[in-house]
Amino acid sequence: MRVLKIITAIFFILYFSDVKSQQSPMYSQYMFNDIAINPSLAGSTPYFPVRASIRNQWSGFEGAPQTTTLSSHGSILDGNVGIGALLFQDETGPVSQTGIQLSYAYHLEFANSALSFGLAGIGYNYSLKEHELDFHDPEIQIGNGTYNAFVPDAACGIYYYTADFYLGASVFQLFENTFRESIQNVFGENKGVRHYFVSAGFVSEINTGLIIEPSILFKTISTGPVQLDFNTKIIFNNSFWIGSSLRTDKSLIGLVGFQAGVLHIAYGFDYSFMSIGKHSSGTHEISVGVNLPDPRNRRHIYYWDY
Repeated sequence: MRVLKIITAIFFILYFSDVKSQQSPMYSQYMFNDIAINPSLAGSTPYFPVRASIRNQWSGFEGAPQTTTLSSHGSILDGNVGIGALLFQDETGPVSQTGIQLSYAYHLEFANSALSFGLAGIGYNYSLKEHELDFHDPEIQIGNGTYNAFVPDAACGIYYYTADFYLGASVFQLFENTFRESIQNVFGENKGVRHYFVSAGFVSEINTGLIIEPSILFKTISTGPVQLDFNTKIIFNNSFWIGSSLRTDKSLIGLVGFQAGVLHIAYGFDYSFMSIGKHSSGTHEISVGVNLPDPRNRRHIYYWDY
């Protein structure tokens, strides 16, 4: 119970105060749910990927963060236009956000590469179960019901890609809207802050049927710390892969997955070397999906995929 109260207090402060913290859901397998961090990737594959994922952070803690997503995107018209949709729910104890992201991207194809520009409209519904909060100071009273607020926002991105290289950048929470005013001058205004992402990667064939894919993800927020993910995947026969990620927040991530026909399954395990890692059984994230063929074969240039 003490641990639950600590987690509740931490995330109440992070979501409902003026502390500048990471507010968007976290993903370890973002490479399989790419429009979650960059809307310009909508329609960048030669098929229609459909992905469902669930992430249980700090397993073993009651009320620890849990994130669920469902997404899909693909090319339409003559192939220069991509659209996508992402549904998500992120819940931590009494705090949750549920939302939808609708993405649009325009792709310019060159001889051996392409460049896309993307925009996304996002709607967040924030919820706080006030009656589940327990303060040591009896003077702090914020209510006994459930506080809800719907907040619109937007994201933009750019993505350059070839058959064996990609480079992308995006910004989320462009409007930095407020979804709760300050509470009794104790907790500050709960305002969204801009999230910045830069990602890059390439593939290299080591041997017949053996490919290595190093990549990097740069993440930061306005006036906040920088976080880097250094990733490496090894792919066997274009169907099975293993990999690892080293995150500068002192986390190590193991990745494994396979693709059989249109079926796609991937699993990630995060272990934190910070003190919280000693009190949990790690973070588990699983992604399941299908890659539906495009009968019109509209995407002629795309980053190597498996």
